[in-house]
Amino acid sequence: MKNLGRLLKYTKKYYTNITLSIIAMLLQVASGFIIPLLMKNIIDNAIPEKDYDQLIMTTLYMVIVAIVGLGSGLLNNYNSQKISQFASADLRLDLFKKIQSLSFTNIDKFKTSRLITSSTNDIVRIQQFYQMLFRIIVRAPLMIGFGLYMAISLSKDLSNIFYVSIPLLIIAIVVIMIIAFPKFSKVQKTVDGLNKTVLETANAPRVIKSFVSIKHENEKFEEANELFRKTNTSAEKVMTFADPIIMFIFNASLAGIIFLGAYFLDGGTFPTVMAEGVVRPQIGILIAFSNFSMQILFGLMMFAMMMIFISRASVSAKRIIEIFDEKVDLENNENPIKDFNLTGAIEFKNVEFKYGDDGLNVLDNISFKINSGETVGIIGSTGSGKTSLISLIPRLYDVTNGEIKLDGINVKELDLESLRSQISVVTQTATVFSGSIGTNIIQGKNDASIDEFKKAAENANALEFIEDYDDFFNHEIQQKGSNLSGGQKQRLSLSRAFIRKPKILILDDSTSAVDAKSEESILKAINDLSSTMTTLVISQKISTIKDMDKIIVLDTLGRVDGFNTHEELLKTSKVYQEIALSQVGTGGDFDE
Repeated sequence: MKNLGRLLKYTKKYYTNITLSIIAMLLQVASGFIIPLLMKNIIDNAIPEKDYDQLIMTTLYMVIVAIVGLGSGLLNNYNSQKISQFASADLRLDLFKKIQSLSFTNIDKFKTSRLITSSTNDIVRIQQFYQMLFRIIVRAPLMIGFGLYMAISLSKDLSNIFYVSIPLLIIAIVVIMIIAFPKFSKVQKTVDGLNKTVLETANAPRVIKSFVSIKHENEKFEEANELFRKTNTSAEKVMTFADPIIMFIFNASLAGIIFLGAYFLDGGTFPTVMAEGVVRPQIGILIAFSNFSMQILFGLMMFAMMMIFISRASVSAKRIIEIFDEKVDLENNENPIKDFNLTGAIEFKNVEFKYGDDGLNVLDNISFKINSGETVGIIGSTGSGKTSLISLIPRLYDVTNGEIKLDGINVKELDLESLRSQISVVTQTATVFSGSIGTNIIQGKNDASIDEFKKAAENANALEFIEDYDDFFNHEIQQKGSNLSGGQKQRLSLSRAFIRKPKILILDDSTSAVDAKSEESILKAINDLSSTMTTLVISQKISTIKDMDKIIVLDTLGRVDGFNTHEELLKTSKVYQEIALSQVGTGGDFDE
């Protein structure tokens, strides 16, 4: 409940709708209690006395009250729907912003599937809670409270039925809550697993089809789907048993009221009224009391259903709050340096890095200096920490020990947004978003001119394929760039990086999918721009980096095995010699 209480703040800004909803709900509840009283008046007064004027007027009042109840119900439903839709949209937006602010370490902790489930399924649960809040949660106590008052006012004798029915309903509600809460918590976890399986499959269709592993993936999904079905079925059994139990108490209470009424009528203690000289029992009291009792029991039934909704929503609220409360482990210092322009000088001093507190060092005692405007290659065997090394420069992760300096200043002292705005990183797996070619490139610089578009695309050797489209930069990109080749996606990613005119350009094996001619053109463009930026290029091929100013060589333990020119490394670095020998032996085309 505490977590749900924290999420109520999203409804506060819609106070006008809240006020209208509550007023409408009060009118609707009042209508439900006024009609039985009018009916009692007809049965005990108008009909026995044959007062047809009173009968017609009372019937007219009942119609008016029913219409007011209808209008109030519609107004309450409309406003509660509006509050739930808008408040949940605000919550979803804030959650998305929070997820965007999380560091890579935070995201690794929660897992992508969990974040997706919380952004969708969990938000839907909270949306249902918001809606129930202004339709049932406030209404149920009012119906119970007013109903008890009205019923006791009519007949204290008949009210004895509540000593049995209300405790039974409360016990049923408590038992339902105790059973339901842990079950719904498990359901949400299985949804995470289901989303994880779907995500992995959707992200790798080519691999699945190429390796003919469709059957395996189907079996894996079937397993996750079956686990979700079993868990959800177990949770829904609570609802299955809850409805009949509550309805049994509901109907048994009605039978009890009739039995007590008959008992008191037979004993001569039931209230009577004189009509046309004849003493008649006030049957209207029995009918009105039954109606009030049904209101009370219906309120309790709604309360029981509400508690089930709350138990579900509480699980989702807890998961959402966990994300909101997650401390971003990579943030600005209290007074970061904001107004700075990098020249591109980079220094690593005794840098160590590992993923998580219990992991082994991925990078160990890394030290080197790169001067502004230099082009530096980075090479090493798979798992040597090349990508981890370049991820530390824009502070996608923080070092475990040691420090990284840019222009002589520790990166932790620089404002994150200003720092990253001056660095362009192109990953090995090209990231292309739905939209147009232009909207993908403009992410690098929002105010870019058409000339800057063309120059960036030209430097990335992308202009040639862009010009083949009739709509040029407006050409539509399908989801994940499925209508582009791997090389085209990489060149588009490079265009996005070039248009920013960064002070530091980092290419993580990002020319691996382009042909040799395109790669040569891109490297020439980088060399031409080297006076204005420092460039780091991760590559598996010595031929790509051999002509660069320096080359960093990493060994399998994440240590620097060499930092020098191509010619010197061939003499001094054992790791570089082994890589060179393997590439010559397989047709490598670099020159010694």
